[in-house]
Amino acid sequence: MSALRLVEHGQARNQPANVAQVLKECIDDLKIAIDSLECAGADLLALLGALRYRLGRRLGQAGIALHWRMSDVPPLPWLDAQSALHVLRILQEVLTNIAKHSGATEITVSTAEAAHGGAPGVQVRVHDDGRPCTPPAPDVLSPGRRGLGNVRSRARALGARCGWVPDGHGTVFTLWPPLRRAPGHGTPAAA
Repeated sequence: MSALRLVEHGQARNQPANVAQVLKECIDDLKIAIDSLECAGADLLALLGALRYRLGRRLGQAGIALHWRMSDVPPLPWLDAQSALHVLRILQEVLTNIAKHSGATEITVSTAEAAHGGAPGVQVRVHDDGRPCTPPAPDVLSPGRRGLGNVRSRARALGARCGWVPDGHGTVFTLWPPLRRAPGHGTPAAA
C-alpha cells in the first residue's frame, strides 16, 4: 500500500529509491506469508531459519550483522500456518524497526527453553546494539504507529507474551510463546 500511495500521489518520480525499497519489502512480505504456509509442523527453529533466509541479506545490505544463536527448543504443537504467520510477522516488524530506527550495527537472535509464570514455553530474543528503546504503553500509541500494536496483538493471538527492555548496549525484545496454549487462543490478529 505504501508504494501505491507514493505512485498515486505523484511522489514516485521524486523518490524512486523509496518506491524500490517499499516494493522490496512487499516481496519479502509475500515470501514470508508463503513460508508460513509451508510451516514444518511444530518446528519453531525451521520457521526462524526461513525468516533468516528471507531477511538476512536485506539486513546485511543495511550494514547490520545478523548473529544467530539457536538452541534446541521443544516443538510447539499448536504452530499451524496462521500461528506461524503471526510469529514471522512479529519478528519481521521487530527487525524492520531496528533497521529503520535504532542505528544498530549488530542483531543477535537467540532461542531457549524458558518458563514464564510456571508455564513451560520457549523464548525468542532479539538483541540489538542500537539506541536503547522503550516502546510506549499500548494505550499511548499514536494512531499512525500501528506496528507495535500489531506486534502486541499478534502475541496475544498466540497466547504469547512479548516485551522490550533497553539495556546498556541497545534493546532486547523477547517473544515468549507457551508450549501449550489456553483454549480460545489462535484467533486472527491485525494483518
